Amino acid sequence: MNLRTILILGALTAFGPLAIDFYLPAFPAIAQAFGTDEKHVQMTLAAYFLGLSIGQLLYGPVADRFGRRIPLLTGVGLFTAASLACAFAPNLEWLMGARFIQALGGCAGMVISGRWSVINVMRWARRRSFPN
Repeated sequence: MNLRTILILGALTAFGPLAIDFYLPAFPAIAQAFGTDEKHVQMTLAAYFLGLSIGQLLYGPVADRFGRRIPLLTGVGLFTAASLACAFAPNLEWLMGARFIQALGGCAGMVISGRWSVINVMRWARRRSFPN
């Protein structure tokens, strides 16, 4: 694998976790903006983890059926659209739904780039182990 491929795979894998880490410090500001307490804002984190777990179960079989490109592009598109929806969420319920969709999109990179890496490493190892 070349450096460019490794960087792209790393970035795709980082979408999901970074979307969690970037907004955790903003819980007090989000609570203030929506006129609620931090306990209710934490429900957006639970919605994100739920979407992340469901998405990981879905993307593996979908990638096996349709290849890696279509599910990956769909996931990145979902993640991008849901990120915009999060930014312009008018209320906490809308934010929870958008975070769920964001997680469904964000985990595509985690699942598909991980599968791609394992498949290519195994092919490389097989070529090295069994000379022609």
